[in-house]
Amino acid sequence: MNPSNSNITRRRVLTAALAAPVISKMPWVISPARAGSTVNLQFMYPVGVSGDINTIITGMIADFNEQHPGIVVEAVYAGTYESTEQKVITDIGVGAPPALWLPINSALQTFLGVDALEDLTDVAKADDIYEDFIGGFLDTCISDGRLYGLSFQPSTPVLYYNKAALAEAGVEAAPETWDDLFETAQALTIRGGDTPSRWGLTVGGGWHDWIFEAFCRQNELLPWEGDKVLWDRPEAVEALQFWKAMVDVGCMAPSSTWQGSANDFMAGSTAMLYHSTGSLTNLRTSSSFDVGVAMMPKRKVWGASQGGGPIMIAKNQSDAHKEAAWTFARWMTSTDVQAEWGMATGYLAVRKSSWETKVMQDYLAKVPEARTALNQAEYSGAYLQVPAYARARDVIKSAIDRTLVGEIEPEAALTAAATDMNREIARVMRRQRG
Repeated sequence: MNPSNSNITRRRVLTAALAAPVISKMPWVISPARAGSTVNLQFMYPVGVSGDINTIITGMIADFNEQHPGIVVEAVYAGTYESTEQKVITDIGVGAPPALWLPINSALQTFLGVDALEDLTDVAKADDIYEDFIGGFLDTCISDGRLYGLSFQPSTPVLYYNKAALAEAGVEAAPETWDDLFETAQALTIRGGDTPSRWGLTVGGGWHDWIFEAFCRQNELLPWEGDKVLWDRPEAVEALQFWKAMVDVGCMAPSSTWQGSANDFMAGSTAMLYHSTGSLTNLRTSSSFDVGVAMMPKRKVWGASQGGGPIMIAKNQSDAHKEAAWTFARWMTSTDVQAEWGMATGYLAVRKSSWETKVMQDYLAKVPEARTALNQAEYSGAYLQVPAYARARDVIKSAIDRTLVGEIEPEAALTAAATDMNREIARVMRRQRG
């Protein structure tokens, strides 16, 4: 490989990523699937966190294409997780899916329901996937013991906090329990009229359903089973009551948007923020204060939900395209690429070996906060693995929103949401059974 070409690529990605850690050229290369002709692939992907991750991914794909003259991957940015899924489903419907795509991990059953996914179990067993991938991450791609994707960007919510704000308020450590969280949020709130000039705590909106599931897990409830949601259980009601209590006393913002909440934190208008670990690098490098990162405070136990998604390969394409797609997915999830990707974003590197590389060890010594989400991952699991999960997300978000504005009480909201959604899940399952 020509060193000058490598430097050009590194400069291109470095500039575009605003001086964040970058994805560089890697010496490890998988040979093109079939020699003799170029295989063209479309890779459709979303961006679900703050920061310029879109540019980082396109830089990675440019590196891959340069290293693999027999394969050309076209990056297709599709917006959010939701819009990406909708576009892929539309393409599947007309028989022209992209070769690969990156959905939220909850979409696994949706794509299996339309028979869209290539079974990767055997090729993965012939590789080191099962041995080197962190088990809990790979589990989000498994159904009935078969593997249908390679985890690429797993995440959990974490608690970000403004270290200077805590010090000024005389708070010596990040909260570890719900009671600590409530007390700390009150201590950090600054009032300047009807609306605080600084909230003690904000939950990233748009994905507050994901964070609510983590609250349920912290109260020893997995709020779903394969064929139903359990939002009406007492543990879930208590979680929403706790959330509402913080809003009622005026220490937590009643609503927000996902990107807006990150901007508010960086601007200092909220002192603590629940957001994805995938936002770590952007929040840390873009804030004017030192950013702390803590595991989500617990109620009875530690708990979190895994977000992010796997790279999936379309079943409906030629063998040559499937082999080229596997080459790309395998490269994107290789040891060195994953280490660099994790440092560039805050997403969790999926391989054990990635965390053992010298570059990652050096990074962790400099940014120990990056290990927090890995530690929390031990207490996490896949998010909302039910049929019609997208509808489920809308239903629970509406229940939370209505509760926080005082329109309905938590128990009534969650009971109605569970009844509505379980009726829909039963309908979808009947339809799938034919």
